Amino acid sequence: MKIIFGSAQLGFKYGLKKKKINNKELSKIYKILKPNALSFFDTAINYGNSQKRIGDLKLNKKIITKVKLPIRKEKNIKQWFNKILIKSLKDLKIKKLHGLLIHDTSDILKKKNQLLDDILELKKKKLISKVGISVYEVNEINQVLRFWKPDIIQIPLNIFDQRFLQKDLLKKLKKQNIEIHVRSCFLKGLLLQNQLKIGNLKSKNLFKKFIFWCNSKKITQLTACLHFIKKIKYIDGVIVGFDSAKQLREIIHSFRKKLVLVPDDFANNEKKLIDPRKWKIN
Repeated sequence: MKIIFGSAQLGFKYGLKKKKINNKELSKIYKILKPNALSFFDTAINYGNSQKRIGDLKLNKKIITKVKLPIRKEKNIKQWFNKILIKSLKDLKIKKLHGLLIHDTSDILKKKNQLLDDILELKKKKLISKVGISVYEVNEINQVLRFWKPDIIQIPLNIFDQRFLQKDLLKKLKKQNIEIHVRSCFLKGLLLQNQLKIGNLKSKNLFKKFIFWCNSKKITQLTACLHFIKKIKYIDGVIVGFDSAKQLREIIHSFRKKLVLVPDDFANNEKKLIDPRKWKIN
């Protein structure tokens, strides 16, 4: 399992704390990334100037970026897509993308999969190594697999949100040689807080239970989050977001520790908790 650098906070204020990484902090982060050979980056075309800032890092970069159709209708999707891909490669200072994910599966669940066709054509031209999808719900995977097998599927998965662990789904995907990447490991930073600041929840006691368990095992919440993912053998990469060099150092150190077996007891399906789009922050 590899660590993938989540770069949303390079482009705009992101996460529960709404922080953006400044140039001074990025310089410190670079000094950690290079000797630790962390070269995988997860970004998106709509993550502000994150791609340009990644491009300025003198690393052997392997980029996985995401794309979704614009809100306004484009007359020529192929021309639009080619234009933004060329800009991405220029900003990132690379000749080829390691991966390109469709950010919103609704863009290819329509009758005409023009975006997918255009992406696959560029894969044939070797401008993209792997093509995949980023999903929010389990049923999106089933819908896509009816007509196409992606190289990569990116899913949300963490101690609270365990929906994708049901019915041996990950095992089935691996049998089809599909790479599985996990995002939302820290649930947008929520799982690293010392108290729950999300309102209108039925599951408030779950957070207290999680913190109590971490304290009883004398481990940090960050370690618990990472090792919950680390124990799942079907996962190929975990995307980690952070807002400081100090936090990145802690992530690397924790990830390399001997595996801590984190129980599945904290699973919860309350959407107001596990889906950041539905949060009501106090």
